[in-house]
Amino acid sequence: MAARMKDIAEALNVSIVTVSKVLNNDLSISEATRQRVLECARKLDYRTNLAAKGLVTGQSKMIGLIVPDLFHGFFAGVSAGMSDALGEHGYGLIISSSRDSAELERKEIRQMLARNVDALIVASCELQSAALDSAAREVPLVLLDRRIAGSPAFRFVGTDDVLAGELATQHLVDIGRRRIAYIGGAFSPSSDREHAYRAVLSRSRIEVPKEYLVRLPANEELNHVLAEQYMKKLLALKPRPDAVFCYNDPTAWGAMVAILDADLRIPEDIAILGCGNVFYNPLMRVPLTSVDQNAPRLGSEAAELSLRAIEERLHKQEYVPASILLKPTLVVRESTVAAGTRAKAKAYKA
Repeated sequence: MAARMKDIAEALNVSIVTVSKVLNNDLSISEATRQRVLECARKLDYRTNLAAKGLVTGQSKMIGLIVPDLFHGFFAGVSAGMSDALGEHGYGLIISSSRDSAELERKEIRQMLARNVDALIVASCELQSAALDSAAREVPLVLLDRRIAGSPAFRFVGTDDVLAGELATQHLVDIGRRRIAYIGGAFSPSSDREHAYRAVLSRSRIEVPKEYLVRLPANEELNHVLAEQYMKKLLALKPRPDAVFCYNDPTAWGAMVAILDADLRIPEDIAILGCGNVFYNPLMRVPLTSVDQNAPRLGSEAAELSLRAIEERLHKQEYVPASILLKPTLVVRESTVAAGTRAKAKAYKA
């Protein structure tokens, strides 16, 4: 049977009120008594009953996170940073996946609210969402990575995706590529990166054939599979691209499979560049150049923003929308610059 505050109080011959004050960091208790209570709690392996405490405080000390894909290394990095930041404040994290299904996302939102989460963080697969509008009236809500069009001004944490697109496309131009394709997706990060891609090529007076622009269906779990299929179509073009900017890393992995299966060389025949810089990119058969979004920091920033929003609501402060954009950086590897010329690429990055 789990230890209770009553057990600690009886063991030390103090009141339950004293034990409660110590465990809730009430500074009115003397340091000597505080240390006795904490030592006894450790010996008895006391654990706070958050469910019972939540009935009193109205807080569950849990934050809900809904992402489109639990297999995507980018969202794993975000979750890790978020969990670390929340843990420092005594909060836990509940994670679920929408699998890029609007219906499943709405179901997961209802499940999170039913679990009485104190705030909700969502990388939404919807372009407009009445479910998110409704949820924001119940708990503080932070949008992550993807914006929602036509909804009230939510709090938002994401990447400067226009800068990400500029860094990626300019790098490909600088290494001498002129037939640059873009494989994108359905959501705001991809749209912003595509906008920057077009702008950089326009400034460089490089025309973009419409066949060089590909938009994958809205399902990030299948990005690598779909990208391989679409890359094969790009390879059949005449002339075929000599570089491809992929809006995220799984898309780039699929494109690389198609290129290598066609007995073409990366980067000599076709350079490949992704976005997200997930931790296993250096381990690929051809290490992948990628735009680093600093996923752990995105997670920690979203966590901190949600905690501030909780405090604002508890103290009935005026709602103030907030938007945090992190600046990305380019990490150059062999998928765009052959090993023998890496020194030049590093100089460009600096």
